[in-house]
Amino acid sequence: MQAICFDFDGTLVDSEVFHADNWSTFLESRDIDFSKSSFLTDYAGVTWDKVAQDLKRRFTIELSAEYMLEQMESITEQALLVGNIPAKSGVSTLLKALAGKVPLAVVTGAPRAYVEEILARHGWLELFDHVFSGDDIANNKPAPDIYQLACETLGFAPHQVLAIEDSITGVTSSVAAGLKTVLVNEVELEHSQPLDYSFYSMDHAHSAVMALVTTSAESSVSQAVG
Repeated sequence: MQAICFDFDGTLVDSEVFHADNWSTFLESRDIDFSKSSFLTDYAGVTWDKVAQDLKRRFTIELSAEYMLEQMESITEQALLVGNIPAKSGVSTLLKALAGKVPLAVVTGAPRAYVEEILARHGWLELFDHVFSGDDIANNKPAPDIYQLACETLGFAPHQVLAIEDSITGVTSSVAAGLKTVLVNEVELEHSQPLDYSFYSMDHAHSAVMALVTTSAESSVSQAVG
């Protein structure tokens, strides 16, 4: 692989419960009872704009989706003042092993400011060549647009780029864009996507990802010599 794109929430950081708490807090402020567990069941991996639109319809919320997103960003900022979102197991080790070997990018539907702040807190921001966020495109995941933008910016054909995702929403996006795709999730998700690899954790995925990078590097050297 000539470059690697990582999803953010649920892939690099263990953020699902954090966001479920925040959305539940927002809904409570509107006198809507919607538990964290219900939110996780229905919206894990779903981008914030789609969550806002669906919740607006579901509970007949008389607020614009845009306003709901602004409120969620404010709640998230306040929550981050008192704590950090923990890294997924194995992520730091893998990122440090990959740094400098191939271009690395974050490809996420989440807002850029939130993503870059958490990357910086973990000491990862400087490891990434690019951060592509939901702010950069009109059609968020599961549409392929953000991965198409990433490949174009990185300067590689989609089949030369590896996507690492944790959700069906994410892999639908990366597969549709033509990237080789790795699903990393401790839960066995039901899906119909033609994935290249599937692992239970980033620790479990480490050897395979490093082998893909090494193989690509060796192939490039061989072609240059030939």
